Amino acid sequence: MIEEMYADGIRREAFDYGSDEFVSAVSNIEQQFGPQPSHMWRSISTPHYNSIYDDQIVSTVNMIRPTHLDSLNPSAVGRKFFLTKGWVYDKVYLFTTDEECELPYPEGAKPLFIGQMLNVYGQPGDEDLTQYQCLYFMCEDHAAVEQWSGKTLEQGSYNTFYSTTFDTADNNRVLRMKSYVYSEPGPFTDWDVIWDWTANNR
Repeated sequence: MIEEMYADGIRREAFDYGSDEFVSAVSNIEQQFGPQPSHMWRSISTPHYNSIYDDQIVSTVNMIRPTHLDSLNPSAVGRKFFLTKGWVYDKVYLFTTDEECELPYPEGAKPLFIGQMLNVYGQPGDEDLTQYQCLYFMCEDHAAVEQWSGKTLEQGSYNTFYSTTFDTADNNRVLRMKSYVYSEPGPFTDWDVIWDWTANNR
């Protein structure tokens, strides 16, 4: 396991490329959705209930960016599999700064990336989900994030990052709060390093 994410009190795990858990999870996805470019994936998650879409969703993170998303210049790319609806969406993570970010965040926090789902290929699922945007941010004051969100959030012993999902078509109404917790260094534990690299190479 290389990542734990908590939302709505429910835990999601992510598994590293090549691990037994990764291979098993990919096999499960391919049984339902057919062959997948799993050689391009860095990780795959356990199913996790998302209250916005009322579905169990499996998430992947790419280690190779698909060329059809090059025009967006995303900092990272993933894929979302909706297990009940049968939808498949790409998720792009776009670099942002405190000067550029129009979404709200706690005082003292640093906005890093904005995530949104795109149905680029016309895969199953024809809903336009771009109104739902996730702001990924860091904040050294965990208590301040809890106070701002009104939720008790999990915290990692090594690092913690946060994400808030907003409905941008409804005055940025907060729909969901997530915390990403890490107990030791790993491939996903230093989002700020990725942000710094992107900021210096834009």
